[in-house]
Amino acid sequence: MLFLITFGISSFACSQTLTITEQQLNTELNRQLGREFPLTLGEWLSAGIRLQDLGVELGRQEADKARVSGRGIVSVRQGENHYHWDISGDFSARPRYDSEQGALYLEEFELLGYRLNEDGSSPQAGFMLPMLLQGIAGYLSQYPVYVLDEEDPLQRQLKERVLGLELAPGRLSLHGLD
Repeated sequence: MLFLITFGISSFACSQTLTITEQQLNTELNRQLGREFPLTLGEWLSAGIRLQDLGVELGRQEADKARVSGRGIVSVRQGENHYHWDISGDFSARPRYDSEQGALYLEEFELLGYRLNEDGSSPQAGFMLPMLLQGIAGYLSQYPVYVLDEEDPLQRQLKERVLGLELAPGRLSLHGLD
């Protein structure tokens, strides 16, 4: 009996799916290039990173995560000392949909690795960069990587009706009810 009720309800409700590709996410992320993300770690350290290159791969390394790779210029001020580093970093992150914002975010960033893209590395870089990169990951998780388009009829309908999110290699699907 419960099966028939469930089957009847699920047949009655039409489902909608929006598929977002890696290319679409990368296009949105590239709009944030050149923007400086400020960071402050107490009174002793302030920094900013200007993103130069950013890319995302969906569901390729881990089925439920995205891999985010990027390059940036880090400017650090520690008291009277100033440092500038050109770095590359790799993170894994979990996608999350926020129905109030109608936006897709990346969260639960995990630093997979980083490297300095310059010959001379300083001891300060080895100490500060992992900490700064984690701070940047936290900061980036506050910004959407994709916002549903109110002008698109499907995206407008899905905005508050997303029931699930599914990752597959190269794409992300938002499932909702009609």
